[in-house]
Amino acid sequence: MFEVLEFVKDPEMVVRKIMDRFSGCTLIVRSSASDEDGHQYAMAGEYDSVLNVSSVEEDEIMGAIGRVISSYQRNGRQSTRDEIIVQEMVLNTSMSGVVFTHDLNTGAPYYVINYDDVSGLTDTVTSGGGEYANRTLYIHRGASTAIRSERFQILLSAIHELESIIGSEFLDIEFALGEDLKPYLLQVRAITTRPSWNLPVAQRIDSSLQGIQDFVKARLQPVPGVYGKSTVLGQMPDWNPAEMIGRAPRALAYSLYKCLITDNAWRIARQQMGYATPAGQPLMVSLAGQPFIDTRLSFHSFVPVDLPAELGEKLVDVWVSRLRDYPELHDKIEFEVAITTFSFDFDERSEKLVADRLNDDELLQYKELCRKQTRNLLADSDEGGISHALARIQELSNRQSCYAGSDRYHGISGLFARIDDCIQFGTVPFSILARHGFIAQTLLQSLNRTGILSKQDVHNIQSSIRTVASDLVDDMRRMQLGELSRSEVMQRYGHLRPGTYDILSQRYDQMPEFGTGVTRVADEQTVKDFAIESDKIRKIDALLAAEGFDDFNTDALMQYIQEATAGREYGKFVFTRSVSDILEQIAVFGEQHGLSREEMSHLQVDKLIEVATSSGEGSIQQRLREIALESMGKHELSVAIRLPQILFDEAGVHVVPFQVSHPNFITSKKITANSLHLQTDQSPPSLSGKIVLIENADPGFDWIFSQNIGGLITKYGGANSHMAIRCAEFGIPAAIGCGEQRFDILIKVEQILLDCSAGLINPLH
Repeated sequence: MFEVLEFVKDPEMVVRKIMDRFSGCTLIVRSSASDEDGHQYAMAGEYDSVLNVSSVEEDEIMGAIGRVISSYQRNGRQSTRDEIIVQEMVLNTSMSGVVFTHDLNTGAPYYVINYDDVSGLTDTVTSGGGEYANRTLYIHRGASTAIRSERFQILLSAIHELESIIGSEFLDIEFALGEDLKPYLLQVRAITTRPSWNLPVAQRIDSSLQGIQDFVKARLQPVPGVYGKSTVLGQMPDWNPAEMIGRAPRALAYSLYKCLITDNAWRIARQQMGYATPAGQPLMVSLAGQPFIDTRLSFHSFVPVDLPAELGEKLVDVWVSRLRDYPELHDKIEFEVAITTFSFDFDERSEKLVADRLNDDELLQYKELCRKQTRNLLADSDEGGISHALARIQELSNRQSCYAGSDRYHGISGLFARIDDCIQFGTVPFSILARHGFIAQTLLQSLNRTGILSKQDVHNIQSSIRTVASDLVDDMRRMQLGELSRSEVMQRYGHLRPGTYDILSQRYDQMPEFGTGVTRVADEQTVKDFAIESDKIRKIDALLAAEGFDDFNTDALMQYIQEATAGREYGKFVFTRSVSDILEQIAVFGEQHGLSREEMSHLQVDKLIEVATSSGEGSIQQRLREIALESMGKHELSVAIRLPQILFDEAGVHVVPFQVSHPNFITSKKITANSLHLQTDQSPPSLSGKIVLIENADPGFDWIFSQNIGGLITKYGGANSHMAIRCAEFGIPAAIGCGEQRFDILIKVEQILLDCSAGLINPLH
């Protein structure tokens, strides 16, 4: 180590010392400015470090030192007392990265390890490069013994030793592991975010994790009346709550989603469609306020009702086991984990997904029951069909138009009627339509996998389906051209909000700048008619006949795919109006009693109704505020606790890897463009030509398609999610469900390469 002043006075002497000291070694020349680190601040990565400098090349050493000194002058600094560190370069590393000994944002008691175990370099994490190599692991400080990996055991042992030597548990450590797993300390500094931590919350995490562990342990046991010996808990399977309400939602959003969908509606819908259902079981559970789907219940509800129980038990065990083995498929369970419907490649899929656990007779029995159920659903003759579901959705739409003039729906007591209507005529039929959407996509994709339709054929069919999103884009275009008034547009679309279940997210009709500032008016949305070639029609007709779909031909199948896709989107459009109205009714009630939207967001629906409909000590305002304050504290704890997106054992509560997700790429297009991270509380900016990044693929974001966006990337979402359908409809290149870690990297860069055909998302620095 030497001061800049020393180098300025005699650079040759400094270089000679370095060459003598490190003769024959490869060097790294690192920054160590006086303002780079302190107890209250850190500027890690602010100044340059130069890697792979030869210790026998005087010019290389001189140039590297000069580059570091020049980087000190970026902020107008001229201090000659700054220092420079020269070290032997660690070569042939097996892993490198950064460890924070507490969570940097909350102070939660976790070792947070950002690491690269792919590139063999030592600066990919600190420099922000190598996005696919960078991974993150959270390890609860009280659970180091739960680590099974030898390399992380060695790393944690070295960290414990360093904490003891320095006498601090609040460190920011740069490290490397050699190929022999020998640990190397590259740099250590104090964590500087401590003044902003909520220490009381951080101190409650240990006891909360114990409670979660006990819950998970019990949940993994067999449940009477439910198929499967064990389960996997996930935030994205089936009704994907992380996509709709977030990783750590507030109490109102969680309870409303639970009430409207995951308590009963999901199960009632599948029962009406001829699926087996686990009686009385709610689908979603809460782990310290974070929503998880019990996939054992999902898998149970994916088998036909007539299937013998012992065969259902086998299937659920197979699928739970597959999800445990391939957790990266957590947002693709209907396509890559379980067989939930008949398809034209059923035999090939069953060979991949269930054949090793079922004998030939069992496979044949399962295939026949799936075929029978699918044939009945396509016939559209009972309450599980598309027509019946759309009729109930239309009934909800009719009732919504009467809400304003009916006393039945006014006041807090009117919530009962609105919620009941929303479930009976909204979320139950929507659940049916959503399942038809999955069936339609499975059938369509299987025509591709059998070789009858090309990928381009599938894309052309999908883009020929007009949904309510096209109507929205066209009406916004007409508003921008002055052909429709703002009030006319808001009368139909004003209820939409980017966070469907979030009372803090503004509706379209609450955004005064909505639809303004558009630099280029969107093109008119026209249905792209697509005619399947005659030889392919003959093959599909023959396949339908061979599989027993005697009353179906290619035209009828394509009509079903179109109706299922469009019907699902229309059903969601209608029932979310009821959700939005429920939230506004709750907001008005809160305002009447002196509570803000912020406070109301922390109230569970059942608690709100209980206080409003029963007597108690103190005023309604006092009682609700007490509940909100308690819930607020729980939410702060929920945000601080780190849990994996997939949980299949108790150890996962304490050792938390970020799940690496494989995005669902839509279209085969390629684009390089500036990016913009759009959040739910953000006023609509100009998005023309940009790659837009959103966390939740919520229908309230449909307005973005009126602005000629260049591409779309979402953190959460599956192959058949809302935004996947939208992007296929509009022919917009998209990566749906890229995962938390990759998304957090992408929102920090200004430009992105999105290549859907190659399956690439590359940040351009």
